[in-house]
Amino acid sequence: MKEIDFNEFGIGWRLVLAGLLGTALGMPAIPFYTIGVFAPIFAEEFGWSFAIIFGGLSLLAGAILIVGPFFATLIDKFGARLVASVSLPCLGLSYMTLAASNGSIEQYYLSWLAIAIFGLGATPVVFTRVINNAFEERRGLALGIALSGAGLFAFVVKPLAQLLIETGGWRVAILVIGALPIFIACPMVLWGFARLPSKNASTELAMNEVSDGMTAREAFQSRYFWILAIVFVPMSLAIAAPLPNIENILRSLSLSPSEIVQLASLVGIAAVVGRLLGGILVDRFWAPAVGTVILTLGAVSCLILSLGQVNFPMACIAIILLGLTSGVEFDLMAYLVARYLGMRSYATTYATLYGIFVVGAFVGPSLFGYAFDSTGTYSGLLKACALLLVAGAATILLLGPYPNRKIQAFA
Repeated sequence: MKEIDFNEFGIGWRLVLAGLLGTALGMPAIPFYTIGVFAPIFAEEFGWSFAIIFGGLSLLAGAILIVGPFFATLIDKFGARLVASVSLPCLGLSYMTLAASNGSIEQYYLSWLAIAIFGLGATPVVFTRVINNAFEERRGLALGIALSGAGLFAFVVKPLAQLLIETGGWRVAILVIGALPIFIACPMVLWGFARLPSKNASTELAMNEVSDGMTAREAFQSRYFWILAIVFVPMSLAIAAPLPNIENILRSLSLSPSEIVQLASLVGIAAVVGRLLGGILVDRFWAPAVGTVILTLGAVSCLILSLGQVNFPMACIAIILLGLTSGVEFDLMAYLVARYLGMRSYATTYATLYGIFVVGAFVGPSLFGYAFDSTGTYSGLLKACALLLVAGAATILLLGPYPNRKIQAFA
């Protein structure tokens, strides 16, 4: 444990604020936290199965895994500000095309493919790169604040979408949500990242950052990279996959509609708390130990949700634990990549791990949907998720002590 101050925020607060809104209204938050709201509507109106509906997330996973690492080179070439400010409006427009869904599965998946490709410049890869370059002593907290945007969005968007659906219909709701990255996130990124140079992202913030750490080739050959990959694949499946299905999971536990709405919104609050708490803890304690504790709490949550029937207080505990665990995922990954692999090839290494992560996060919801379509319950998968989280909690400790390298963030 160490005592640290907040002086870095005096210089980097604009970056953190822009990163917060960028992650809240970027990818994967926009599609990931809204598909659960529209899935029952699509199922009823078009007769689609939940597996087909959540299959759109699988397209996102494939695009991020295959194209994501190459897209990271655009950050190096053109800078984070330009890449994010172009991608956010394109993401919003692509999302809006879902409002034109007419029962054609091909058209539906084409919309998801556009979301996946045009949203690649508005992922946490861009925003965490900027934060990691700007912060050292308070890196964990800065990442936690910036990445808490996704949790805030999850908390706000579900009741907002429900209100829009009731007043204007689901197509209007999609159009309004799609407008958010265009008219809110993009202007904020242009303002917050104004001090960043348009090219040569390694000199962002005009700081004399030491190009420490491994090259991409060295990173891919290191045990650190593969331990992180082994940990985050099951973590993504076990934590991120249940979230888009959370309304239906709660419904299967015989909870009332009003209780389901309250609990689904609670996920976002818990995720924000998890982001901030996780950031504070990794700044003060050994990050793998923090990860072990958080993953274990997530396993407890999955076990509770796997029960056939749960009362409201128990469901509330499970949702809070699930939200806390989901809140730590991206910032823990970003922090560990920076600490163990360094910043020299951060965009490439983090983009690759992020792509691996979203395979579980985006394919998992479709797997959950298929399981429910086939068996009418989520119990078996949730128990498997609990086992995966326990395994991940043990594996992350194999990272060992932080590499002994000198890191300089500010001149």
